Amino acid sequence: MALSDYANRKYDFLALQNISPKKETQLALELASPGQESQITTGPQKLAQRWLLEFLTETGSMPGLPTRGTNFMTLVRQGRLRSSPALLAAFNFAAYTARVNLGKEEDNTWPNDERIGSVTVLSIAYLPGYAQIKCSIASRAGTTRSIILPVPTLPQNLT
Repeated sequence: MALSDYANRKYDFLALQNISPKKETQLALELASPGQESQITTGPQKLAQRWLLEFLTETGSMPGLPTRGTNFMTLVRQGRLRSSPALLAAFNFAAYTARVNLGKEEDNTWPNDERIGSVTVLSIAYLPGYAQIKCSIASRAGTTRSIILPVPTLPQNLT
């Protein structure tokens, strides 16, 4: 992005360093890649990051914000996503919840490319113990970013 892309905008630190609009890559949750400085983001990439963080946050896990997040990772941890239909249903419910939550914090002063529009499942690959969901996140401006979510389907750390 050019410096002019950040003019008169609020930006966020880039926590998912390698979201690419042009190719599929595995997401890395890091504020700075090895050998690089931290980066900032705006626009569709910022929206994709906001949605993903909301989607992966377990409902009730943030003191003071008990309604934020979704139940998706709770179901993953409990090992309750044991088929493609169960995975798709859980994803769609959680994606809707994340979209509603993000919509509540947005207002008309936000740029349309940073406001949530829709989330669509592009594909699901399901294997025993592991699944992968590819989805597309669209802004109100019509810009999209596709992301791939690796999902373990066996119970995880139930303590």
